[in-house]
Amino acid sequence: MTVDELVKLIKASRYGGKMVYHFTDKVNFESIGQKGLVSKARMRKEKWWPAKVGGNDISHKADTAKGIDPYVSLCMTRDHPMRFLAQRDHRLIEPHYLAIDADVLKLDGVLISLGIANANGAEKLSVQDAIPHLYLDVLYNFTDWKKPEVQERKKTANKYEILVPDNVPVNLIKGYY
Repeated sequence: MTVDELVKLIKASRYGGKMVYHFTDKVNFESIGQKGLVSKARMRKEKWWPAKVGGNDISHKADTAKGIDPYVSLCMTRDHPMRFLAQRDHRLIEPHYLAIDADVLKLDGVLISLGIANANGAEKLSVQDAIPHLYLDVLYNFTDWKKPEVQERKKTANKYEILVPDNVPVNLIKGYY
């Protein structure tokens, strides 16, 4: 499967939402509407920070140590475990998922992490190289959720992260949930 075929699969899916996602707090919508989604490295360079962030100091330090702070993190589902932690810890008060056009996967330099990107041992690959390792069946096809092995694959797929260099432009943000 090629990147173009993956994008078509996502957009055609009846089960996967037809988009990829980014979670944030509603209070950040205004700056996102003006600038798009911006990497932590770029925000530091430009000397600004959003009103609410999903990560904490530990995760931000891990992002820097693992070299992912120059990227914007997206997810393939609206079930990313880090979103639930951010809400539980009150870092996000009104959390929402932004729907991002799957064409974002075609941008230069995009990577996919096969787990939480700043975790030890998280493998980060080009989109093309990641495709054979993704559980696309549980993401974009009807699946029997009662099977434990399917549930385990879905848990893994929920942790995938799409890493977009520097910025997700406003024109690729299509709405929110």
